Amino acid sequence: MVVTASVKSPVPVPSSAHRARRVLGRDDETGMLDELLRNAADSRGGGMILQGEPGIGKTTLLSYAEERAAGFRELRAAGAEPERDLAYATLHQLLFPVLDLVDGLPGPQAQALDVLFGRAHGAPPDPFLVALATLSVLSLLAGDQPVLCVVDDAHWADQPTLKTLAFVARRLRDEPVALMFAARADEGHGADLPDLRRVPLMGLDQESARALLAGRRLTDGEQRRLLAVTGGNPLALIELAGQPIPPEGTPEPPALTDELRRSFLAKVRARHAGSLPLLQLIAAGGSGGLDGFERAAASLRVDTGPLHRAELDELLSYDGTRLVFRHPLIRSAIYHSAAADRRAAIHRALAAAFDGPADQHRRAWHLGQAAVGPDERVAEQLERSAEQAASRGGPAAAMAALSRAAELTADDRRRGRRLWSAAHAALHGGFTAKATELLDRAEREPRLDEADRIPLAVMRAIVAEFAGSPEDALSLVRPWIPRALCLDRRRFAPTVAMYGDLGTRTQRPEVWSDLADRLDGLQLAPDDPGDAVLLLLRQAGQVRTGRTAPAERWDGAALESLTDPILMTMAGAVIRGLGDHELARRLYRNAGRLARAGGSLGVLAWNLEYQAADELARGRLGIAEAQAEEGYQFAAEVGQPSTACRNRGLLALCAAIRGRTDAAELATGVLAEASERRLPDAMIYARRALGLVELATGRYHEAVRHFEAVGDRDAGAPADLVMGTVPDLVEALVRAGEHDRAGAAAARYERWSRSTSSSEPAALAARCRALLSTGAAADGHFEESLRLHARSDSALEHARTQLLLGEHLRRGRRRSQAQEHLRGAAETFRRLGSLAWEERVLGELRAAGESARPRDTGALSTLTPQELRIALAVGEGLTNREIAAQFFLSPRTVDYHLRKVFQKTAITSRAELIRLVLAQRPN
Repeated sequence: MVVTASVKSPVPVPSSAHRARRVLGRDDETGMLDELLRNAADSRGGGMILQGEPGIGKTTLLSYAEERAAGFRELRAAGAEPERDLAYATLHQLLFPVLDLVDGLPGPQAQALDVLFGRAHGAPPDPFLVALATLSVLSLLAGDQPVLCVVDDAHWADQPTLKTLAFVARRLRDEPVALMFAARADEGHGADLPDLRRVPLMGLDQESARALLAGRRLTDGEQRRLLAVTGGNPLALIELAGQPIPPEGTPEPPALTDELRRSFLAKVRARHAGSLPLLQLIAAGGSGGLDGFERAAASLRVDTGPLHRAELDELLSYDGTRLVFRHPLIRSAIYHSAAADRRAAIHRALAAAFDGPADQHRRAWHLGQAAVGPDERVAEQLERSAEQAASRGGPAAAMAALSRAAELTADDRRRGRRLWSAAHAALHGGFTAKATELLDRAEREPRLDEADRIPLAVMRAIVAEFAGSPEDALSLVRPWIPRALCLDRRRFAPTVAMYGDLGTRTQRPEVWSDLADRLDGLQLAPDDPGDAVLLLLRQAGQVRTGRTAPAERWDGAALESLTDPILMTMAGAVIRGLGDHELARRLYRNAGRLARAGGSLGVLAWNLEYQAADELARGRLGIAEAQAEEGYQFAAEVGQPSTACRNRGLLALCAAIRGRTDAAELATGVLAEASERRLPDAMIYARRALGLVELATGRYHEAVRHFEAVGDRDAGAPADLVMGTVPDLVEALVRAGEHDRAGAAAARYERWSRSTSSSEPAALAARCRALLSTGAAADGHFEESLRLHARSDSALEHARTQLLLGEHLRRGRRRSQAQEHLRGAAETFRRLGSLAWEERVLGELRAAGESARPRDTGALSTLTPQELRIALAVGEGLTNREIAAQFFLSPRTVDYHLRKVFQKTAITSRAELIRLVLAQRPN
C-alpha cells in the first residue's frame, strides 16, 4: 500500500447489467436486501441491521448489497473500537464525501454540522438538530439518485452517530434512501437502532458449509467436526480450515471470538512479525491521519517503512485521510497482544502526537488510557475534553471522559462532582442505567456538601418522572426543599417548581400547603425571573389551601423572559390552575418553541403533553391529538416511557370525544400501563375516556362506574384532574336516576370551583345545578352556564351544555327553542370532529321534529395529526424547509404530506390551503 495525499473518490455505482455474486447459504437475507433496495429506488426508504457474531458474514452481505445497488449513490462508514467514545466520528466518515451539501441546508442545521465537524465556530449543536441536518443532507442527495448508506461494525460506532441514524431511519418512509448496518450482537456496546428491521445471522447449514470449504483437503469427518466447532461461522470455517481441531468428545470448545483472535494474531506474526510494533501503535490509535501516526512512531522509534512499501495492504486500508484496519478482529488481536506497560507507552506517544486544537478529545482519551493511579492533571484534561464533547453534542463521549476523570481523581469531593457531571451527561444522552450507576457512585462519596447533593436528588427525580413513577420522584425531591430555599432560592427555583408540579401530578395537596408555608414571608423581587417563579408558587399554594392571598401578583413579563423550557412549562401549569389560561398558553408555546429550536426532543415530548391537555380542554381536538401523538413519538424515541404513557392517555381521551371505535381499547391499554407505572394523571385520562365512551352512547351506569373510579383523596382537595371529571359524573348520575349522589358530587364541585378564578369551572358548576333542577330554575342555571361559557374558550363544553339544554327544552315541549340550541351544538361538534356527540345531537333534533342529517365535516377534520400539523404550519406562512426544521422531518417528507393534504381537501395551491386554514382554524 503506497500512501498518498489524495482523497478516495466516491464508490462507483455499478451498471445495471452487473450481477452480484451469490452468497452461500444466505438466500433469504439477500432477498431482504434486494427488497430494501427496490423499495428505496421507489421512494419507500427504510433500514436494516444485520446482526451476528464476528465472522458470521455481515460484511459479505453488505458487499452484496453494494454490488446490487445499481444507480445508487453510496455513502460508507465503519465503526472503530477506539473511536466509540469520540462523538460523531462515524457520522463524519459517512457524510465527509458530501459535506458540500451542508451549505444548502436551513441556517440552524447547516450551523450544527459546520460546528460539529470543525468547519465553523458557534453555539453547541443539539443532537437532534444534528440528526435533522443529517436527514436533510440525505434527502438533498437523494434528489438526484437513490442513496445507500452502509455502516459496517456499527457495534463500535459512537452513540451520538447511532442516535442520529436511528432518528433518520424512522423518517425514511417517503425517501429514496436505504440504510444498511452490520453489527455484532454480543459486544455489550450494542447498536441501539430499535426501529430498524433486524436480521439475525446464524451459522451456515451443512450443505452451504461444504460448498464454502470446497477445494480444501478435508475429510468428511474433519468437515463435520469443523462445522461443529465453528457453529457454521463462515469466517471461522475459512480461517480454521487446516488448523488443528480438538478431537470429538472433548469439552465444549473455547469461545469463538478467542479462537478467531488467536488465529488472526498467529497469521500476523507469521507474515508481519517485524511490523507488529507498528501495527500495535495503529491498533491503539484507531483510525487517524498518517501524520499523527508518523509522529507517535518516531517517538517510540518504530519503523513506518512498511506503510509506504505496501507491505500491510492485506491488513490496512488508507483513503488519503484515514488509516484503518480492514477487519476489526485483526485490530483487536494486535492491540491485546501488547503488554499493559507497552500499551500505556503507546497511548502516551499518541497523546503527544495528537496535539492540534481539533484533537484535544483524542489526546485526553489517550492520556486517560495511559494513566495508572490518580492523576489530577490528566483528569482535568479529560474534564475539559468532556466540555468540548458536550458542546459538540456528544454526551456519550462526555460521559466516558468524565467517568475516567473521576477514576483518576484522588480528592473525594472533586471525584463526586465529576461523577455527577458524568451522570448528567449520561442522562442527557439517554443512558439511564449508566446515569443511575454513576449517581450511585457519586452518592457514596462522603465529602459532598448539600449544594452538590441537591442536584443528585433532582437528577434521580427526573429519571423517576420520565421513566418511573412521579410518587418516587416526589419522595426524592421533597426532603431537599427546605435546604434548597435556604442555600440559594433563585438557583434552586426549578427544583421548588418541580416539587409543586409533582405534587399536582400525584394529587398531593399537602405539597402546596408545604410550599405556602415555606415561601410565606420571603422578600421576593417580582421582576426577577427566579423570584417570579417562587412568587407564583407561593400564590398558588395560598389559593389551593384556601388562604387569603396578598395583593401582590406575579410578573407575567418576568415569567415570559425565562429561558429554561422545563421551568417555563411548569410555570405555565401553575398559572393555568390559577385561571390565567392565556398566559399559561403563551408559556407552553414559547417553551415548546425553545425546545424545538434547540432540537431537544426529550423536553419537547414532555412539554407537548401540557400543550395537548390545554388544547383538549378548549375542545381543539385535532390540534390536541396532533400534539399528543407527536409527544408520544418523541417520548418513545428518547426513552421516556412515563411521558409516552401520559401522551397516549390524552390520545385515548381525544379518541373517546371523537367517538372512534378504538377509543375503549386504547384507553384500556393506557389504564393497564398507567396502573403498573403508578401514573395517576394517565389513569385519569384513561378512565375519563372510558366513561365518555359510555356516556355518549347512553350507557349511564357503566359511565358512572368509570367516573367514580377516578376517586378523590380528599373531598376538599384542589385536585384539578380529579375534579375535572365531576361534571361528567354528575351528568351520568342524573341520567342513571341517582339524584342524591349527583347532588353530593355537584356540591363538591361547586366548592372547588370557587377556589379558581376561571369562568369555565363556574360554567360547569352552573350546568350541574341545572341538571339537578326542574322548570324555571333549570332554565336559569342553563342560561348562567351559557353566559359563563361565552367568557371562556372551551367550545366542546359549551356545545355539551347546549345539548343538555336542548334535551331539557324538548322534554318540556319547547321544540323551537330546543332546535335552536341543538343546531348550535351540532355545528360545534361537527366542526370539532366529535362524531359520537354529534350523533347524539342529531337524535335529539329528530326527536324535536327536525329532519337532521349529518353534514360534511370541515376539510381539516379529515387530515391525520401529522397532516394537520403541517397544514396549520402552512397557514402560519412557513415554508417547507421551515416546517421540516420545526417538526424534525425532511423537506421531502413535508412535501409528501402536503400532497396528501391537497388530495383530501380538494385544493390545488398553497394559497388556497392558507385560506382554508384561516377559515376553518378552530377558535
